[in-house]
Amino acid sequence: MSNLKNLLKQIQATPPRERVYADYLAAANLAKEAASDLQFPTLKVALLRNFTIEPLLPVLEVEILLAGFSPEIWVNDFDATASDVLGGNANLEAFSPDFIVLLNWLETLSPILTSQFLSQPREEIDEEVIRVRQWYRDIETRLRNKFSAPIIVNNFPLPSEVTLGILDTQDTQYQLHTSQMLNESILLDSKEMEDIYVMDAARIFAADGFFNCFNSRHWQMARAPLSQIALLRFGYELGKFIRALRGKSKKCLVLDCDNTLWGGVIGEDGVDGIKLGTTFPGSSYRSFQEEILNLRERGVILALCSKNNEQDVLHVLDAHPEILIKKNHLAAWQINWDDKATNLRRLAEELNIGLDSFVFVDDSDFEVNWIREQLPEVSVIHLKGNTSNYRSLLSSFGYFDALTFTSEDRRKNEMYGEARVRKQLESSASSMEDYLVNLGLEAQIGVPMPSDVARCSQLTQKTNQFNLTTIRYSEGQIKDLIDDPNADVFYLRVKDKVADLGLVGVAIVRYEAQIATVESFMMSCRAIGRGAETALLAYIAERAKLAHGANVLRAQYLHTPKNETLVSSFYKNHDFALISQSEKDTNWIFDLQSSNLHYPQWMKILKI
Repeated sequence: MSNLKNLLKQIQATPPRERVYADYLAAANLAKEAASDLQFPTLKVALLRNFTIEPLLPVLEVEILLAGFSPEIWVNDFDATASDVLGGNANLEAFSPDFIVLLNWLETLSPILTSQFLSQPREEIDEEVIRVRQWYRDIETRLRNKFSAPIIVNNFPLPSEVTLGILDTQDTQYQLHTSQMLNESILLDSKEMEDIYVMDAARIFAADGFFNCFNSRHWQMARAPLSQIALLRFGYELGKFIRALRGKSKKCLVLDCDNTLWGGVIGEDGVDGIKLGTTFPGSSYRSFQEEILNLRERGVILALCSKNNEQDVLHVLDAHPEILIKKNHLAAWQINWDDKATNLRRLAEELNIGLDSFVFVDDSDFEVNWIREQLPEVSVIHLKGNTSNYRSLLSSFGYFDALTFTSEDRRKNEMYGEARVRKQLESSASSMEDYLVNLGLEAQIGVPMPSDVARCSQLTQKTNQFNLTTIRYSEGQIKDLIDDPNADVFYLRVKDKVADLGLVGVAIVRYEAQIATVESFMMSCRAIGRGAETALLAYIAERAKLAHGANVLRAQYLHTPKNETLVSSFYKNHDFALISQSEKDTNWIFDLQSSNLHYPQWMKILKI
């Protein structure tokens, strides 16, 4: 087991483009030997394919392990997707996958659009595009009707050797544009159904080169087109989808300063002596900062952790003419001479997020190894080698990849700045009650509109600390629950006189006879401690009693290492009665006939 853990750590520490297939194969074999000792929850993936994908399995299995799950993979027979899906496959249905991956190679699916393109009249080509597009739609529709699992499909690598050579790119009627049009159609059609996502095989092949990704010998011998490079890229890309949809994406980027944000040491070189600007090598650091700010725009929290004099660093952020990252871009910083593990713990406490939400970036061998040893839950990116590669290295790990992008994401860092203002108000108040009254809190509670669904799904996937059951929901599942007459989805928005916190809470309630059951209840950590969680729970009880005639409200707390501190006593503190208890969970009940849950007096409640 220790050999497996060490190998997984080695793979995770290696930049994705430097990883080797042999390490994945070894780790997958060790995992099979240690299967009974793995303490991870199982994650089941069904692979439906029309080419040989068995060499991909070790990579995918290890990516699932790295995401914190024990892999269980079901693969259908070669090129049997249509019969398995449209005709039905009892084994697939019994497997009940958590994810469905539909992998197709275009030459198998349509020789007309690949090897026979030039021999066909244009009318046949157009009809073939329609046929392939309809094939995808039929498969996706049937899968969506049978399973609630997210579906991942690949688009197609663009042809490397087009039939008409340089003439092919001169007209939209020829092969290259036809392939591009087909890929666009696959994307557009996927957006018409819920929880279908496109893995961009065309981009993977373009990034690494078609001839590096395509194994012509294995294709001819065994219908196995993917080289080891492509196997690594496909597996890693699928791992990104799994992490994003299972709440494993990171939240906070923590950056060193000297030889990370800029070249040189500020304490020795001074503001004018550090390398940062539009000419090399300073241009590499400026480019790196551009990518950092791109991540910030996506909702990634930015923080600094530097062994330095604080005023020296802040002076660079304020005064250097080429600096892109300013103080207002940062949610927090720890700039002092304490060890960086201690400072990361301080940042986690200040930002109220778990250390496993952090990605720490540093150029120092010592600091990188220290954090890996002291805080193994923190993901680490070690900047080394050519500085011009720093930008691509930062994005290559995909730690912050997500499948939603909301208005709250754009304001994430500003929200943490607003939190500092609230702390200042709190410190000047004579009591907590006076502080809450003076804060002018307003809670809006209701059923999500279509525009809210993405944010509701995102909260279920990213919220770990104030989350009573940690069940993850896709956008499609949220929509289905909204439409379900035996269920309710409620959102919670909070604002005060400092700022609008946005949509910060989600609850899912199911109804059966006269019993209402809270299936999920979660809050963004930046909104807790003001009574908003009590307001949402009171609204649930009120709605269950008045709108559904429920006599009792049931609820469950599922224990995880991340949620124990904040929510283990949540229902007890709201006068729920304990009805059962185990190591994994506690179950609670509230009598709606004899008791009421009350809204906080200091909060204005808007029921939508």
